Amino acid sequence: MNQTLVYRGPEPSHATRTISRRSRASLRGSLVAALPGFPGPRILHFESALEYAFLCLILVRDDIHHIWDQPPAVQYIGRDGRTAKHIFDFLVTKTSGERIAVAVKPMQRIVARNFLSELERVAAATPKQFADRVMLITDRHLDRAAVTAAARKLARTRPILTEVAA
Repeated sequence: MNQTLVYRGPEPSHATRTISRRSRASLRGSLVAALPGFPGPRILHFESALEYAFLCLILVRDDIHHIWDQPPAVQYIGRDGRTAKHIFDFLVTKTSGERIAVAVKPMQRIVARNFLSELERVAAATPKQFADRVMLITDRHLDRAAVTAAARKLARTRPILTEVAA
């Protein structure tokens, strides 16, 4: 019997801001992921090689239910006393229901811009209905060999975007 395959494109990203596609300093891109919390395969955007590495590592875990790239901004009071906004890189929901707001930054930028101080203010202002906790991921947290293995596994097990027509 001859089967006809139909292409079903992935669901678009749910990011709350558009990522600039052009950058001289960092890798920009997207990948298609399938998680239990997605109705079907979905596009996830990343703005750096570090974010890509984090995504690879998190997507191969069994305890991840949902990932929201560029979730809504969190308002906080900056060092100057003014209201500021911070957009986390990812909001990760585990199968246990725990929600983790993740900031992914190179260690060099954290030190140069005193980002830890800012992130402490953001974490204090993050509503519990948004995230249970805040996590900072740096290049020092990621093992290159583990990232390479995760990227290979994702390439082998990528979501199928075709199905047999009824």
